[in-house]
Formats: sequence, C-alpha cells, structure tokens
Amino acid sequence: MPLDYHSLLTAFTLSGCGLAAAFLVSWLVSRKERFLMAWTLGVSLMALGVLVYDGYVRTMSPALGAAGYVVLLVGLAFVFGAGRQFRTRILPWRSMAVMAAVSSLAVAGPMLAGYNGVAILLLNLAATVILLVTAWDYWLGRAEARLAITLLTAFYVLTGLSFVPCAALLLLDGRWVLPAMPSNWAEDLNLVVCLTTLAGIGALSLALNQARLARGHKRDAETDALTGLLNRRALLDRIAGEVEGAAALVIFDIDHFKRINDVHGHLAGDEVLRAFGEILVLSSRSQALAARLGGEEFALLVPGASLVSAAILAENVRTRLGRRSFIGSAGPFLCTVSAGVACSGDGGVDFHALLQEADKALYAAKRSGRDRVAVSSDEEAFLAQMRSQPDGAGRRVDLVRLKTG
Repeated sequence: MPLDYHSLLTAFTLSGCGLAAAFLVSWLVSRKERFLMAWTLGVSLMALGVLVYDGYVRTMSPALGAAGYVVLLVGLAFVFGAGRQFRTRILPWRSMAVMAAVSSLAVAGPMLAGYNGVAILLLNLAATVILLVTAWDYWLGRAEARLAITLLTAFYVLTGLSFVPCAALLLLDGRWVLPAMPSNWAEDLNLVVCLTTLAGIGALSLALNQARLARGHKRDAETDALTGLLNRRALLDRIAGEVEGAAALVIFDIDHFKRINDVHGHLAGDEVLRAFGEILVLSSRSQALAARLGGEEFALLVPGASLVSAAILAENVRTRLGRRSFIGSAGPFLCTVSAGVACSGDGGVDFHALLQEADKALYAAKRSGRDRVAVSSDEEAFLAQMRSQPDGAGRRVDLVRLKTG
C-alpha cells in the first residue's frame, strides 16, 4: 500500500532526527570536525520544520505554515554552512544569516498575508537555490576525495532540482491562494527524492569525516608535533616508498643546544627548534624530505642532488639560522648549526649507510669548531665536483666551509 503525504512527511522527520543523532555522536567522539555540529543543527531544524509544516497541512493555519517554512529554511542555511565549513573549516555565519533572513522573509510574508500559493512557490525556489549553492561548495573541495564528494554533490543537485517541478506546477496552476496544500506527483516525487538523498548525503558525509579523521591520525603519527616536520619513522617510510635513484642526505645538529635550554629556558629552545624547521622547509627544494630525527638533530633528504648542491643547500640553511635572532630569559641570543653531507649512488638509497656517512661528516664539522658544513668525501674529489658545477653554483661554493670526513 503506497504511503500517503503525511506518512512521507513523518518518515522524513524521523529520518532527519536519526541522522542528526548520528552526526551529534560523531562530533562528540571527535570534536575536531566542527562541520558535524552545523550539520546536526541543520538536519534537526529541517526535521522540526517538516514536523511543523505537517501541522500546517492538517490545519492550514498561516502561523503554522510561516513557522514551519522559516525553521526549514534556517535548517537549510545551516546545511549550507556545514558544507562551507567542511571545505574551508570556517563557518560562514554572515552568509548563513543573510540566506536565512532573506528567504524566510520572502516566504513568511506572503504566507501570513494569506497568499500561501506564493509562499509555497518561493519556498521551492529558495530550497533549490540553497541546495545548489551547497552542491557547488562541495564541488569546489572535491580534490580531497574525488569520488565521494562527486557523489555528494550529485545528491545535493538531485535534491535541489526535485523542488523545481513543484514550483513549475504551481506556476502553471496560477492560483496564489490555495484552500489546501498541493497534492500531485511533483510533491510526492520531491519527498521521495529528499528521503532517499538524505540517507545518501548522511552516509557520505559521515564517511568523509571518518576518512579525514584517519588522515589526521596518520599525519599526527608521522609528524613531529613541535616543528611540523616528518619524524624519523615517517622519513624512513617515505624513502622506502617514494625515493628512487641517487639522493643526498644532510644531517644538522644545533650547536650547544643544551646550553640554550639551560641559559635561556626551554621555551626559547622550543622556539629555536620551530624556527629551524621553518628554515629547512623554506630553504629546501619542493621534493626534499625534511625531518626531525630527535632532540636537536634534523635531516634533509634531497632526491637527485649531488654532493656539491647538497652542501650549498646546507650552507644556505646554516647561514639563515646564523642570521636569526632569538630572545630568551637571559636576553637576545644567536644560534648556530653544524651539518654533515653524504650522497648515495645511482643504485638507490640505503638510508642507514647514508646516515652513517652523514654522521661522520657531522662529527668532523663539530670537531673542527662547529658552525660549519662538512662532506663525506675527500677534499680533492669534492673540489673536482665543485669545478664541474655551472657558474651560478660555483659562485656560491666558496661559502661552504670544507672539512674532510
């Protein structure tokens, strides 16, 4: 036996309440994704609006009709806000307020004035526009998860377009004061589509949230919390999965770091570590892998780099840090770093062997007085490589303080 109009409205209300509860629980479990709360409020208001609207269908009270439509439109504005917040992580309060206020006034005015046909027509048009704008917002963020967000966009578009036949039949009818709510195939189709897509939108939104949380956990597991660089384990994983062919490794060790902590305080020491992480990222190539190995020791792996180009890069990092001024509990201070450079052959990267060679060069730099770059090669071979560099690189090689490993 087919469901009647009231049964469809009741089904939508119950589905909306269940979905809102699911979103609320997801938000309570992990409160990082705040768009879930906006979604919870939006779906809850939509369910409440439909419930009030069902009362209007039964009584044809203009006050109930206006109230139901306003609550429904405010709920749609929150759904739009949730989509924008999902993409940008910022809830667009101003846009939501304007959207809700303009659409609510446009619909409530005619309804209270007795022109319920005009109100229903404007409600359908407003719902179409809001849902299509929401779909566009998700489409702009599809790079995060192309298949899932494409499907989510399609659901929003389908839902929005399902209101168009309702508006079209009202226009064709031409009556602006209705003794009863429209009852036709368009209204039934609209409710069926909304019921179906509501479930799909909810499932995809929850799946996207779980995928984002999983990516966040993975990122946290492989990222150093203080500097934002890769940690040692993540560096090894990246080397195993992404690096092919020759590569250069630079190991950096901040000079006298314990003294910095003892004299200037641990907050100043943390600021030095953060600043050095920024310098590494700014100084290195886009494909280079920067990591904090632990304590004051950092690594920079540069695929395809020669010993000379890696030494030049290390010298740039050393120079940048040396020019940076810090302020601690004992006043302003400067900081230096020592570096060791090693290079692998074309056969691939043996990280542990490369790390040993770079460590040897680093210890040579420290034995020679710190605040310098050393290479894991005899000086004659290194100078031969240096002479083979283009003029642009050769002019900068004299900055490198050579010490044999």
